[in-house]
Amino acid sequence: MTRQVLLLNSDKPEVLEALARRPDVTVRVITRKVYADLYRNHEVAYVDNFADLTQVEQAAYELAAQGPVDHVIAATEKSVVAAGLVRALLGVPGPGFDQSLWGAHKRAMKDRLRAAGLPVTDHAQAATVDEVPRAAELTGWPIMIKPVFGAGSKCTYRVDSPEEFAERHRADGFADLAAKRLPVQVERLVRFTHEYHCDGVVHDGEVAHAAVSRYFLPPLHSSPSLNSGYVADQTDPFSREVLDLHRRVIGALGLPAGVTHLEVFRTQGGPVIGEVAVRPGGMGISRMWWHAFGVDLWEEFVRVSAGERPSRPEREPHHETIGRTRLPALPGLRERVLALPGVLEVLTPQECASPENLEAYFTAADEAAAETFIARLHELAGPAA
Repeated sequence: MTRQVLLLNSDKPEVLEALARRPDVTVRVITRKVYADLYRNHEVAYVDNFADLTQVEQAAYELAAQGPVDHVIAATEKSVVAAGLVRALLGVPGPGFDQSLWGAHKRAMKDRLRAAGLPVTDHAQAATVDEVPRAAELTGWPIMIKPVFGAGSKCTYRVDSPEEFAERHRADGFADLAAKRLPVQVERLVRFTHEYHCDGVVHDGEVAHAAVSRYFLPPLHSSPSLNSGYVADQTDPFSREVLDLHRRVIGALGLPAGVTHLEVFRTQGGPVIGEVAVRPGGMGISRMWWHAFGVDLWEEFVRVSAGERPSRPEREPHHETIGRTRLPALPGLRERVLALPGVLEVLTPQECASPENLEAYFTAADEAAAETFIARLHELAGPAA
């Protein structure tokens, strides 16, 4: 029997490729018109923005009129909440609206995690940028501000005092954040030594696979063209703390199935949760997992989202440390990097779906050697990075 999947996606090719490997799956798509060419062979309904839930509702009913839907899959962070609504409207199994909100709305997420006794920084929601100082009275200064919905570090700012906020606001320093026309998440600044992420595969509410990795530099302190990291030693006491924290986060969210990307700060007082996303991590993290563990996170994402069991890795984890880095796509740089001992592959902009970047993957003896290797790769990229 053919399974009917309703996919909410933008330009993520990995999920389409994974679905195409399933001859018993038919895919209908909700997307934006700018991505129409990617879905010529599918039934499609368009929205201007996944945040417009009225449009999402209409698109879902339009596609559901063609027959029952078995699974709803959200492939981008912006579509997570919309997918929760669609499941509720169509009566499809999977994360409901509340669970989807906890995995995407930064204030709702941290309210939920704090209520479960998990470590998150003090936070508050401001209705507008103008209201940030009032919210900061609840959190204390210095603060980080960001939209309550958003991916990566876009429109995210550190502000150290009310005086600094007022000066920068008068100079339109937060104009892009205000233009989002969303509430603002205000968080007490976390002072940390390193930033980690824990990626996992969840099936039937249980963690099937999980591993901790460390960012070479925190994403806020690194340009997208140099985003780097490596798989951490899973036996290290801090890694074990993060793995346990990830398990508790899944329980707090009540997540029945999905792939997760949990960001964690290492502080003197222990791990503090940054954010959790219910989708594979970007910037080459999924490919790094494939080299390290023989697990394709996008394939696992489709598996558990479509009601299948997670796969079993076909090989043992790599015995060395696996690392990754993005690099600018400069003439001749790919060839120079490929010539270095330990480099596993360097993906072209076309292969990694990033028009201006390469993605390099390598092995190193341990975490210290991985850091040294990444620094060397960044030096090769030179001032243009």
